[in-house]
Amino acid sequence: MERITIELKSKNKREMLLKILDAVGIPYSAQENPSPSGDKWFLESGNTQMIERGIADIKAGRVTKINDVDNIWESIL
Repeated sequence: MERITIELKSKNKREMLLKILDAVGIPYSAQENPSPSGDKWFLESGNTQMIERGIADIKAGRVTKINDVDNIWESIL
């Protein structure tokens, strides 16, 4: 099996390519990048899961606040 990665910035081109792959019977999996800037870091599921866990921690109040970045240890609340 061989894997080819194609990055498309146009939805029209994406839809055309998927129609062609369907027509010729080539299986595919599509993954959309959740990053508005297209940063590839967000394509790895472990990275996005880490962000989701961090957001859940913030919502649950599991945070540490630092008031003064010049005196980090003294200013941790």
